Amino acid sequence: MIIPINLKTTTNKTKKRRMARRNDLKSKLKLMVAMDLTEMDAILLKYVSFLSEVWNVEHIYFCHNIKQYKLEGLKDSFLDEDISIEKIIEKELHKSIASNYTAEVPHSLVLTSDDYTESILTHLSKEYKIDLVLSGNKNELQGTGALNQKLVRMLNTNVLLVPEKTKHQLKRVLVPTDFSADSANSFEVTQTLVESSQGEIEALHVYTISSFFFPYINTEKAIDKTEKQLNEKVKHFKKRYTNTAEVKFNFMDRKEFSIVEAIEKHADENDFDIIVVSARGGNKITSLFIGSVTNDLLIRNRKMPLLVIN
Repeated sequence: MIIPINLKTTTNKTKKRRMARRNDLKSKLKLMVAMDLTEMDAILLKYVSFLSEVWNVEHIYFCHNIKQYKLEGLKDSFLDEDISIEKIIEKELHKSIASNYTAEVPHSLVLTSDDYTESILTHLSKEYKIDLVLSGNKNELQGTGALNQKLVRMLNTNVLLVPEKTKHQLKRVLVPTDFSADSANSFEVTQTLVESSQGEIEALHVYTISSFFFPYINTEKAIDKTEKQLNEKVKHFKKRYTNTAEVKFNFMDRKEFSIVEAIEKHADENDFDIIVVSARGGNKITSLFIGSVTNDLLIRNRKMPLLVIN
């Protein structure tokens, strides 16, 4: 439900322009940053300031949803009816933006009040034709990450999860791939995002050789044969999806690790700045399901930004 403070917007630019929903991120972008009045806000504001320097950003919407039941509880605790909780929250948000947002891109502050933050953010992303939603990916700070899973399922736009500690650069980008069409779309979007920073994209396919065969075949031969087959897959993949022609492909035997652990290990050891994945895996069923690898990364990854392509 939307009440008067929902869509209450303060902006430093009055002229509003409506644009058709874009399927890529080549044009000027509209970003939305989900704020929650925690220490994570400063991290997000600094990171989106960096992105505004390297991406072609048109407008940024800083959004905060006040849970309806919490708002009513706060109002009940104030004896002075003249005190406006909404005004206090708005003032705090403006203060945080003024202290941590350093870019020149025009921005708006949007306050909403609803019990379901993910539903409101989904509504706003459609209303303002948002290309990318930024949300905090918390570890030590308060937060479980459940909201991010819901956002990826519900939003019809890309989601960028920013951890507490992250480098402000996009020089090395890792794109895990299962050679699906959705995976190919991730490469197309990624290339547009690293052009201005002259970033380097690397693809990673994690494979498994069943331990059942090890007593009967030479391990090195098994790995060699597997990688030859994967090289053929890459050849066909690049031929089918020309946007991957110049991308370097690496293979990794996951051994005792899960696929996600292997991806994280490779990303960490090779000093990548961001991981880009498709929301849907190769076994696509409906838009309500997230690919299993992407879902596990949403739960586990707290070391580097994770861009989920929807």
